[in-house]
Amino acid sequence: MLQGLRTLPKGLSLRPARTSDAAFVRKLVDDRYTDLKSHPNVSRDQYENLMEMQVIAQSTGYGAAYPNAVYLVIEKNGQRIGSLTLDWEGGSAHVVSLAFIKKAQGKGYGQVIIHALQQACIQSSCPLTVTCWTQNIGLLNYLLTTGFIPEQAEPDAVQVLMRWLPAAPQTDAAPLS
Repeated sequence: MLQGLRTLPKGLSLRPARTSDAAFVRKLVDDRYTDLKSHPNVSRDQYENLMEMQVIAQSTGYGAAYPNAVYLVIEKNGQRIGSLTLDWEGGSAHVVSLAFIKKAQGKGYGQVIIHALQQACIQSSCPLTVTCWTQNIGLLNYLLTTGFIPEQAEPDAVQVLMRWLPAAPQTDAAPLS
């Protein structure tokens, strides 16, 4: 399944995460909390401790909830720009996390990754789900326009599970009567 994801359009590629990517993973977390970094009531030490706790919570939480997940680094022309945590088990694929550094956000790279995953799911005849933050309007709109359907969520939920099913193969055979 992952073979078709190694080289993607826009100079993107995926590779397994390595221990040497730890500082990069931390940068992804930092980029997610830039507003907290400059908050007047949060000292630098407090911020650093919070970010370390976030990295640990994320890795242990994902590991517990998705023990068979693969952790991938997204590169553009050999430079790390994002990460993908993908759980592929039981005949379905689930995007646990898809994150990009600030300078790579809003450039359509996430769409490339989602589209490539959809193509892989077509080949494997399996559904694809994505956990999406409700405030990420760009991603939500993209998922809706590409056939994802939101699962029931609480009205005040901060995340929604989006599900996509590959189309059934078309046949030229006449229906049985």
